[in-house]
Amino acid sequence: MTSSDLSRILRIAEDSKTALIIGHAHPDGDCVGSAMALCEIAEALGCKATLLLPDPVPLRLAFLLGERQALNEVPEDLDAYTIITVDVASPTQLGDLKDALADKVALRIDHHDVGTPYAKAEFVDPRAAATGEIIFDLYEHAIATGKLKAPLPRALYAMFGAISSDTGCFKYANVTGGTHLRAAKLIDAGVAAAEINRLLFETKDASQLRAEGVAQRKLQLFADGKISCIAIDRGDYTDGISIGDFDTAIDIARSVRGSLCAAVIKASLTKENTYRASLRSIGLNVAAVAERFGGGGHVRAAGCSLECASIEEALRTIVAALTEAIVAEKKA
Repeated sequence: MTSSDLSRILRIAEDSKTALIIGHAHPDGDCVGSAMALCEIAEALGCKATLLLPDPVPLRLAFLLGERQALNEVPEDLDAYTIITVDVASPTQLGDLKDALADKVALRIDHHDVGTPYAKAEFVDPRAAATGEIIFDLYEHAIATGKLKAPLPRALYAMFGAISSDTGCFKYANVTGGTHLRAAKLIDAGVAAAEINRLLFETKDASQLRAEGVAQRKLQLFADGKISCIAIDRGDYTDGISIGDFDTAIDIARSVRGSLCAAVIKASLTKENTYRASLRSIGLNVAAVAERFGGGGHVRAAGCSLECASIEEALRTIVAALTEAIVAEKKA
């Protein structure tokens, strides 16, 4: 993202007396960390910042927020806020907030390859491995231009968490030399990188471990092993297992040798006949698959929601779409 772009983002934040900073439904580490860091930056610029997330933050990511509280519903005085979305590729990712926020978003900061423009000002950089990288560049630009006078430790901590989370602890194909340089600067600034990575990748509740056992039992292979899927229905949320405990199920599906793409489909607890699909690949454009169902993301990591009569129908729908994509890839 150019210095001009970063200056424009800062100008919008500075001109806002009150900002509502919003992440996407089913928040991940990049969403939570980036939104949290932007709240810290906005407040340091003299703006009153409020964090809003359509869904509660998973327990395993709550440490990224520190003491900051996140709303889950739009405030009654919504028109009093400058609304900024972070890591939200399309309006559908706003979940139940989508209708209330229609035509009200002033600024979108994002890094997804595939999405649907919806904000008055759009700042999207698909070259960034995480939205946290963009927020870091914004922070550095604010320091360099004298907008920020002192370091913001909580923001730096959250930025590192955002970047590490969306790169799988710096092991995914989206990682660039710039990703490592930003991480190095954050570590040199005093960020406890080992602690953050331990909490993100090496700390699990007993319920999450049980969920991973369920996910392993439900693993299915299709298209001669090229597609690996895990389908989680409402009845699987038992024995203290929550929907968020299945967040790491996609790592199980994508680890199958010979698989080109992986999917985890989870039934919504709040909406009948609604299913969330997370897609991953080692080259296949799963963002294009997700886009067919109103979702989006990156070429190798994307997501979408489906309205289906059953988990079996949702599974068939995703498998059929992935199979078509594999066939089309072969013909190309």
